[in-house]
Amino acid sequence: MRTQLQQLGFNPKEVEVYLALLEFGTQPASVIAKKTNIPRPTVLFLFENLLKKAYIRKTQRGRTQYFYADPADLEKSKTLELQKAQATLEEALPLLKEFKNPFTSQPKVSFFEGLDGCRRAYSLLLDSTTEVLEFAPHDDLRKMGDDFMQNFMTERARRKIFIKPICPRNPTHLHYKKLDKKQQREIKMFDPKQGRIYSSITIFEDKVLLLNLHQDAFAILIQNKEVAETLKTLHHMIWATL
Repeated sequence: MRTQLQQLGFNPKEVEVYLALLEFGTQPASVIAKKTNIPRPTVLFLFENLLKKAYIRKTQRGRTQYFYADPADLEKSKTLELQKAQATLEEALPLLKEFKNPFTSQPKVSFFEGLDGCRRAYSLLLDSTTEVLEFAPHDDLRKMGDDFMQNFMTERARRKIFIKPICPRNPTHLHYKKLDKKQQREIKMFDPKQGRIYSSITIFEDKVLLLNLHQDAFAILIQNKEVAETLKTLHHMIWATL
């Protein structure tokens, strides 16, 4: 829950006071301060921030202020925020595209950090205009989430983007192999005694995506025709031996 709330925009201290308020119900700031070991003035400051966003409510009993949290309030407020952000984005994008200097080139190397960054990077494959070649440890790729990977594979198959992964022979890849035809894919496997693949290397169009989820989570996208062609050649050579 802490991770999810931070992904929704809460800072770590806001997470603590919000969860405490959910757990202990309608309470004054002094009670939440004791439960969280956060000074009362800081709790009041955090509550004011959450009140401005309409994530929590406040009532007055005598001279004491009481605060209350309901996930339904958070849902309503976040839904409104997303709707406003979408409307602003749609309004701003044409202006931003017009403002962009047409003579600047895109970066040839892009970096992505964290699981969300890796998901964004891997999703770039869904726009590929060529077949996709890959060296892939799918057990690690699943760390991006089973739901994400299932949706990704379904969407890739729907767009008819064919993929050729080279993977170590293990239960995960043997299972995926049975679904090759349905999921627009042809897996070839090698004996894991030959060595391990810790990072995924994916080649498509004139791009190479290096994605690492073994311990750290990061991705590097290289857009370079020569690098892509070199790795395509290596993939073809290994593919022919399997």
